[in-house]
Amino acid sequence: MSVVDRMIRWSTALAVLGVALVAAIVSYEHAYDLVRAHGEAGWTARLVPHTVDGLIYASSMVMLDSARRKTAVPLLARWLLGLGIAATLAANVA
Repeated sequence: MSVVDRMIRWSTALAVLGVALVAAIVSYEHAYDLVRAHGEAGWTARLVPHTVDGLIYASSMVMLDSARRKTAVPLLARWLLGLGIAATLAANVA
């Protein structure tokens, strides 16, 4: 791989990480504000937004593991990924 190819790969990775970081912060703030608006405070309000992200992460990792092992993706992982995406979208819209 040439130096230019490596530079392209690294700059692309940094750009994706930057966008992902901004999106994660904004999404967390929206979910946190929503939880606070519904009467939760303290640790609960700070932790609840992470449950949605954890659900998305865990189901994504199960799907990645299935792809790496060349096995069928469990239906529950697909459903939970969809549920997590729907929950984060709903929090951001609300």
